[in-house]
Amino acid sequence: MNDLLLTAGLLLVGGILCGAVARLLRMPTLTGYIAAGLILGHHGFDLLPHEHVDALTGPVNDVAMALVLFVLGGQFKLDTLRKSGRSLVGVSTIEGAFTFLVVTGLSFAVLDGWQGPFLLGIMAIAVAPATTVVVLEEYDAQGPTTDAIKLLTALSNVWAVLLFEFALLGIVFFSGSGEAGAGAALWDISGALCFGLLAGHALIVIQDRAGHGNYSLPLLAVLSLTIGGCKITGVPHMLAFLVTGAVVANRSRYLDPIQKSMEAFAPTAFVAFFVISGLHLDFRVLADHWIAAGMYVLARTIGKVLGARIGLHLTGLDILNPKDRSSPPLGLGLLCQAGAAIALAQVAGEFNPELGHQLLNIILGAVIIFELVGPFLVKHVAVAAGEVNIGHLLVRHSEEERAPSILASFIRAMRGRRHAKSHDLRELTVGQIMRRTHAPLSDSAGMDEILRYANRSRVNQFPVVTREGTLVGLVRLRDLEELAFDPHAASLVIASDLTSLAPDEASLTADTPVERAAELFAHFTGNNMAVVDDKQDWQYLGMVERADLLRILSQLEGRRASKTSS
Repeated sequence: MNDLLLTAGLLLVGGILCGAVARLLRMPTLTGYIAAGLILGHHGFDLLPHEHVDALTGPVNDVAMALVLFVLGGQFKLDTLRKSGRSLVGVSTIEGAFTFLVVTGLSFAVLDGWQGPFLLGIMAIAVAPATTVVVLEEYDAQGPTTDAIKLLTALSNVWAVLLFEFALLGIVFFSGSGEAGAGAALWDISGALCFGLLAGHALIVIQDRAGHGNYSLPLLAVLSLTIGGCKITGVPHMLAFLVTGAVVANRSRYLDPIQKSMEAFAPTAFVAFFVISGLHLDFRVLADHWIAAGMYVLARTIGKVLGARIGLHLTGLDILNPKDRSSPPLGLGLLCQAGAAIALAQVAGEFNPELGHQLLNIILGAVIIFELVGPFLVKHVAVAAGEVNIGHLLVRHSEEERAPSILASFIRAMRGRRHAKSHDLRELTVGQIMRRTHAPLSDSAGMDEILRYANRSRVNQFPVVTREGTLVGLVRLRDLEELAFDPHAASLVIASDLTSLAPDEASLTADTPVERAAELFAHFTGNNMAVVDDKQDWQYLGMVERADLLRILSQLEGRRASKTSS
């Protein structure tokens, strides 16, 4: 046991060190985690006992996937689906169908028969949930594109699991394998739904009766029991945990505090998960099956990118960068693929070992490419959508500047920017660091709409604008508390009646320097202010948050201190 703990410690330390180097190179941190696995594993120094890695792989993968799928299941909120959710379901359906057709069609060139191409096309629909979500969380991406990627990722795995089970059902039926295969496929679907419903309601009950403010313990207890139950009964747990998250999101108020509690322990599971993923990447598989894997990568990329674009066009869903009104390349954010597709290939092997082995080799070869390139593409989509705060990116840049001189010189040489002039944080303005994703309230919004807005918002003050986009003022969350419980009074007011903060006291112009903004926040009680173009037209542009300002100013003060000491 002690040796096993030593191996776990080496996994985490390797992930931490390589993740830090990845940050300095301005790469997604999880790319560093995967690199740590390559270095520690048989492709590198082979420092870890293989039996220990095998013992850790199952539990770590199960817990990490359960946590991510639970969060993604929480995206299926009925009030959200009633709005843009329906359009996103349409986008996901069209994108998935297009990806299936492209991959299936091109797979006939490298696979014999119809079963292999058919199943490979379905497997191409699945998106790696852990990779996608961790990259978005790392860069604190927020906005409609980020929400769309999360929901589309969840939907992609739902379609892949369901279609794969029905495809196997059809294959065993036409091949005359008997009723046992059909019963197994049907049990996988119905069993997963039952486990998810049971786990979701059990988590709510346990949290109500025994949680007492501890949201981590009930979550881990229920997830562990569900993983065990799924394994004993042979039910795929991906669909079960999506259902669990959806139940908690729609039947309780616990989803947000549970997700907040996960920040304390989930990163450890994710570091171990991605390091172990790097350990299992086998470049020999890619070398031996490069033609089939390359075809699959090309076909899936075409299907995801074009399918998402066609889906957005046909559904009429507008997801635009608020800065330049351009449409971000949504499909590039759906290319990550790993555990889900591998699991489906292994399931196929239970019905047809030869076919399953062939599909698994293709998927394993493609996973090497998608796991190494996918995180960069997810980051690119979030940045292109204008949903990654520029201050967050510049903080990562300033970390590079404070690195030891030898390492910093190496990094700049690697990036071809040996003589590049560093960005001066003091030149930043509020317009550069504001969040454009805070959609304002209409001044004519009623109390029901205001409360729905407040329930979705992550800030405690809400901007109210006219139809022309002119800022009326800000509504404070505390102003709603008493009024919300008075139905008669609530029915008589609209958003413009509740703006207790006038534009001149709760807004900044876009050209305000960040240091001046920090001085104004020092005398302001709220955590966010509105940003306007100027103080004549009062055109609303976005919101600036105190936390973003403090993050940038802390870097600026650190730089000043280092210059003074030197």
